[in-house]
Amino acid sequence: MTRRCGLRLITLLGAIMVAGCAGGSAPPGEVPGPLPELNSNSSVSTSVWDGIYTIAQAEQGAKEYANACSSCHSANLRGNSNSPSLIGSSFLFLWENRPLGELFTSIRTQMPTNAPNSLSTETYISILAFIMDANQFPPGDVELVADPRTLRRIRITGRPGL
Repeated sequence: MTRRCGLRLITLLGAIMVAGCAGGSAPPGEVPGPLPELNSNSSVSTSVWDGIYTIAQAEQGAKEYANACSSCHSANLRGNSNSPSLIGSSFLFLWENRPLGELFTSIRTQMPTNAPNSLSTETYISILAFIMDANQFPPGDVELVADPRTLRRIRITGRPGL
């Protein structure tokens, strides 16, 4: 990643942090359903500690991440001077107490920086599951889906129950 692209990413992330971001919808033809316990009519909130993705989904996301993301964010997800870390306290500094939908929208609309929104919705959601797994948020029995209403209700928190 060039220094110019890295600065653009940092500027975009800063703008998202200041302005906030409404969850987007899936591209036409790719409208997945919501998680069973969080249907569209539910007002129940959950967090990343509630088993929101599957192990198989995270494993697929690891492969997709290696192909599309690791050249900028590094194989260990720690980033570099041009790309933010996607794990640990650096990740939580940017995303804690925000809806997972904001992170999904940010990834989908801005990544990869040389071709934003160029991957399938399934690929983006698998990469998101991998990021959740890398942050040691527990897996569950139901796959994470790209339903904007569902993703808006899932909070990124540093500890369970927050």
